Amino acid sequence: MIANSSISVRLASIRDLKAIWAIEEASYATPWPRETFFVDITLNADAKYFVAVIDGRIVGFIGGWFKEGALHIVNVATDPRYRRMGVARHLMTFLLGLAGDLKVDRAFLEVRRSNTAAEELYESLGFEVSSVKEMYYPDNLEDALVMTKELKDADSRN
Repeated sequence: MIANSSISVRLASIRDLKAIWAIEEASYATPWPRETFFVDITLNADAKYFVAVIDGRIVGFIGGWFKEGALHIVNVATDPRYRRMGVARHLMTFLLGLAGDLKVDRAFLEVRRSNTAAEELYESLGFEVSSVKEMYYPDNLEDALVMTKELKDADSRN
């Protein structure tokens, strides 16, 4: 585990695309196209992407779409050399905190049924399985678990 104080999080920029893509490619059998990240970071007003940095090196990223009172966490990945060190947890906590500041009511994401490590992380952050999207992932037709977290004090922030 890396001390949270040694992980900084900042808004992703176009200059970070190469590092984001490298982490994406190392993390997923079927990575998102580079163009998706470019569009989200530069043109999608609903999207916010952030990078985790340790000693000047980008070691992870997270992306979310803020729309209609909800946060859809669309991607989170950590450089394989920094996994199991708290980077993804730090990014998730950061984005959930931002969602709270923006008065978002709930957060949700999809995770492969076989990705038990990610599922355990999300559960530890208060997410619960709310539904299943059958044959969601096109590379192997694996189901996705939809996990949702109601953000606390949504009514008191109005």
